[in-house]
Amino acid sequence: MTSSTSVQDELTGMLAAVGLDPALGQAALARSFEELDLDSLARVELASRIKSRYGIDIEEEITPESTPADVEKLIGARLSATA
Repeated sequence: MTSSTSVQDELTGMLAAVGLDPALGQAALARSFEELDLDSLARVELASRIKSRYGIDIEEEITPESTPADVEKLIGARLSATA
């Protein structure tokens, strides 16, 4: 099973790949995608990367109000449910 630290590390990399400024660091995890200026296209791309990496589809659950921390929790919950 994937540890939460590696999920966070991978998610951080995915977020940078879809346009999140890595300079924001850990503070970005608590801010909404809207606050982070990540639009619907970035959210769809993030969901696609998550599906490719973990085999889970959470596209519908990633909203403008979601935070990266919310997404990390969703990934963890889905991975636990399938374990």
